Amino acid sequence: MTNFPTQIEDLSPEWLTALLHRRELLTDAVVTELSCQTIGTGKLGSNVLIQITYSQPTLTAPRSLVAKFAARDENTRAMAGLQGAYYAEVSFYDQFAKATPMRVPKIYFSGVSDDKLQFLLLMEDLSNYRAGSNLIGESRKHTEQALSEAAKLAASFYGSEAILTTDFIVHAARDDGGAFGQALLIEYWPKFLERFGAELSPEAIAFGDYYVARHAQFISGREAPFTLAHCDFRCENMLFSDVEMVTVDWQTPNVGGLLTDAAYFLGGSVETDDRRLWERELISDYCEKLQKNGAEVSAENCWRQYRRESMHGLMIMILGACFSQPEERSDQMFATMIKRHLQQCLDLNAAEFLHD
Repeated sequence: MTNFPTQIEDLSPEWLTALLHRRELLTDAVVTELSCQTIGTGKLGSNVLIQITYSQPTLTAPRSLVAKFAARDENTRAMAGLQGAYYAEVSFYDQFAKATPMRVPKIYFSGVSDDKLQFLLLMEDLSNYRAGSNLIGESRKHTEQALSEAAKLAASFYGSEAILTTDFIVHAARDDGGAFGQALLIEYWPKFLERFGAELSPEAIAFGDYYVARHAQFISGREAPFTLAHCDFRCENMLFSDVEMVTVDWQTPNVGGLLTDAAYFLGGSVETDDRRLWERELISDYCEKLQKNGAEVSAENCWRQYRRESMHGLMIMILGACFSQPEERSDQMFATMIKRHLQQCLDLNAAEFLHD
């Protein structure tokens, strides 16, 4: 049982009226009508834009909201729920969103079922913002916006004990040193190559082979102090306006390093030639932002961590592709991003951080 609607057809004007009254956003008015439209292309859940009609004019209640629900497909919902994705997203907004100046959506309601298979987020309507596309390399302006937001998040939780003691943030180095992830990579890397190997250079495949056999080294060798990483910090999980960027989809928060999200964005959301031209200056600026936000780290250490964290994207691409149903658009994304991530690792000589 839940105390909230689990799909859009269950969300009634009466339920929303009661919620807005509890939040003191409505006094005398009531919700009389909801007009709903599915938006986005989420795989693990669905996003619905809700236009709200009230019984009388109101200056305090929202005219529209976006509702995020669990997937309708039973198998997808079970997989995401059992992995803790829904629970993690609700928990992030409930426990940590207010602890960072990073721009995230305003939440009007958050709830997750006891079995963690159903959830609901009611968020501010950002449907007039533009989502990024990993098929197209991001602009310098959007890249600077993304790294500025990443620095706020990383600095906010640098050395935090709270992120080490929650039950929804993955800490692979503590849990098993990356052993389970490495076992999965060894099993699925050959299957990944069957689908995407033709897109990769021999050098990229060779680095992939080398990394897959040493993934646990990458995980266990990450040095403390740690911080909170979004972990899938790519442009398709961001909404851009002319003046700001909002980070969404908090279903995979992890304990990571100061450069985890920054390296992942530059590696997967920026064209390789642009990344090569921009990365030195951008990481120098990123380091300054970390320092201004309270994280004491040298420029030399930042660059070293950036090089090392270039490997962060490999597991996400390999297992993400193998654990999802083949689709033309998503396959194009995985093919594009793995090529960029592997080339980033080669350009930065990330193999230096692994050993035989």
